[in-house]
Amino acid sequence: MTDLRKHQEQFERMKRWYKRIKEIDEGRSHDLSFINLPPGYFYDEVYAFFINCYHLKDWILHDDTVKQEDKGKVEDFMKKDGSMSLCRDICIGIKHFKQGSVPWSGRAPKFRGRKFSLSLKGGPEPIIGVKFSIETKKGTIDAFELASECVQKWEEFIKDNIK
Repeated sequence: MTDLRKHQEQFERMKRWYKRIKEIDEGRSHDLSFINLPPGYFYDEVYAFFINCYHLKDWILHDDTVKQEDKGKVEDFMKKDGSMSLCRDICIGIKHFKQGSVPWSGRAPKFRGRKFSLSLKGGPEPIIGVKFSIETKKGTIDAFELASECVQKWEEFIKDNIK
């Protein structure tokens, strides 16, 4: 067992998923077994990040080590911050296959594209990168950039609000 508070465990888990999608975005080494990966393989890791990122909210709300007044700030933070409301809408869309309720962001985000890169330099194994695009009503955004913003926003929120 760790000495972390419950929400901190989820925060660290979210950061581990972030590290994985950063490697996908920047490119990581693959042996030839990547040829046999299922089509959704890289999506799975990106989806897992957004699900874990959004559900940090629930971990804070259910953490008995967090003061009630601090818990009260979480929902407001998620609704008012553009990155976090997009994260929520992405998570709900992934989890339920479609947006069942009114999106908090008002932008109806959907994963729409991915661009692969391949480099044979630097070693015996190829370096494969994947950049994911999220289409919204206000234009297309880069999934990794959104993920980076979400991690930064959570770090700031926790530092400033969870005592």
